Amino acid sequence: MLIDARGLPSAECVRAQACIVGSGAAGITLALELADGGIDVVALEGGGLRLEDDAQDTFRGHLSEGTEHDPLELVRQKRFGGTTSQWGGRCSPLHAIDFERRPWVTDSGWPIGLDDLTRHYRRAHRYCDLGAYAYDARHALGDPQPFVTDGSAAAVEDGQLWRWSPPVRFGRRFRRTLADARNVRVLHHASVLRLERDASGGPVRRAVVAVGPDRHLFVEADVFVLATGGLECARLLLASNSEAPAGLGNGHDLVGRFYMTHPVAEVGQVRFASAQRAQAGAFQRTVDGVYCRRMLRVTDDVQRREELRNLAAALWYPDPLDPVHGDGLLSAFALVRAGLARGRLDWKSAGVHARYGNIADVPAHLGNLLRDLPEVGRFGLTWVARRWLARRAVPSFMTRHTTGAMRLRFDAEQSPERENRVTLTRRLDGLGMPRLEVHYRVGTADRSSIARSLGLLGVEVARLGCGRVEVPDEERIGALTFGDGTHQMGLTRMADSPRKGVVDRSCRVHGTANLYLASSSVFPTSGAVGPTLTIVALAIRCADTIRRELQGPGTAEPAPTRGAEVR
Repeated sequence: MLIDARGLPSAECVRAQACIVGSGAAGITLALELADGGIDVVALEGGGLRLEDDAQDTFRGHLSEGTEHDPLELVRQKRFGGTTSQWGGRCSPLHAIDFERRPWVTDSGWPIGLDDLTRHYRRAHRYCDLGAYAYDARHALGDPQPFVTDGSAAAVEDGQLWRWSPPVRFGRRFRRTLADARNVRVLHHASVLRLERDASGGPVRRAVVAVGPDRHLFVEADVFVLATGGLECARLLLASNSEAPAGLGNGHDLVGRFYMTHPVAEVGQVRFASAQRAQAGAFQRTVDGVYCRRMLRVTDDVQRREELRNLAAALWYPDPLDPVHGDGLLSAFALVRAGLARGRLDWKSAGVHARYGNIADVPAHLGNLLRDLPEVGRFGLTWVARRWLARRAVPSFMTRHTTGAMRLRFDAEQSPERENRVTLTRRLDGLGMPRLEVHYRVGTADRSSIARSLGLLGVEVARLGCGRVEVPDEERIGALTFGDGTHQMGLTRMADSPRKGVVDRSCRVHGTANLYLASSSVFPTSGAVGPTLTIVALAIRCADTIRRELQGPGTAEPAPTRGAEVR
């Protein structure tokens, strides 16, 4: 059932077996998995069924001096379905090396490995509508075109893929399923202010929930799960300080530390020796009809030898802001983005696309557009059909640009550093909860690793006779602005010891037997791929643990019923 909590009596106490805080990818996955196991679930969503200004205002925070980070209220959404409402859909599992303890990456290493997550990744595909669990190009594409490597010993690999969800808006896809579920109650407009346990410690006994200024409810449950974004997970633990002044799970001052995102940029220039190779780097369809792209990355062995962090790159279109490209479509993109940025009309306008607000040489862009107007018009018609009307949306207009000078778009791993952190301020939001302050930077070692990895990619492309790559040197990488904040990892990291992490390998908070976290905040390291698929896989794994705890050790994995539905 979907219930507006504002209509419930003040001070009412709601009771369930499991209480889930959050209704994004993790929260909805958990609710469906637990419900399929016969467990009575209450899920709490602070926002409404749609985006609302008042709810979004509670996500505002402060950026400390020198912090390069998008505004906190723009990189997440407080609403049913969470930030999946603005998700692009790009998915890939983490790589095996991401889980390893690497001496050159301080505080690296997960207490679990890729093998521990593989079956959960497969189940996560149902929720994300990703088709077969196939990330090898030869398997997924059937008869792939040659791209860069040829299977010989090389420092670079190109056989792995990103796959694109349609993308799934979890609130839209599973709304009716949750509304019809007899053992799930989703309370929206129900913002959790804190979790409370007995003064003597022990398990969490209730959540204190604001349903408006000075109006509260209480939720009691056997098990509680924080399934919010990374920033909000840390905020809730820090704010739950009535029994422990430092906050829940924070006995060793780890909650809110080790904040990581993914440094992302489009750089350099790539010219392939043949159009066929360039086409192989564009968007393609897998044999089961899912959009995908090749991933260029330095091999694990070379990463170990050269002591590099992970990095995944793909071909990208020329810089739209530079009209010298002569392309009417790119100029149209730049002009539209300029309007959005100047009017702050979409969530990227104050962040990753803010640079479009400074567009120069508008006449040159208009000239490109006019010269290419018939083609731009034709593309516009197909774009509407393929992007907005198709059930599985084409991820970008990249397919138009597969020859000539391209760029590399990379997602890089960021090292976990203690001083990258969030803390509570004395400023309160409209519901009386402390706002966050973010202290964040991308360090010199990470920037050096990015530059060296890109250099290796360029050398290998040339050595293999595939083309020519010009990449920026360390000085230019050192000057790039990173930190868009959409991927929020590391703030409540996973470790076997409470001295090393906030949650254990089951995502249970150390020292609090009935509190779990299902969030990217538990990632000890970030890898170089988006976190959503791993978030869903960890939520499924967490649900399995909770079912066994509530129903006994012999509990079987539920059949894929509601979790597989599309309604």
